Amino acid sequence: MSDTGLRIRCQRCGTQMELKDPAPGMPWPPEQYWVCPSCARHFWSTYPPPPAPKGTAAPA
Repeated sequence: MSDTGLRIRCQRCGTQMELKDPAPGMPWPPEQYWVCPSCARHFWSTYPPPPAPKGTAAPA
């Protein structure tokens, strides 16, 4: 799971859901895709992109 500090529990079984990151080199979309590793429930949410590492500019 991405280390963004965001945590979501599955509404069906209560397991910690996993955030699926975009493919390497792809922009961070405003909608995020979460999957429950236990019951396979899918969840879409919207969050801003994660902060850029210090010393680099955020992609536009």
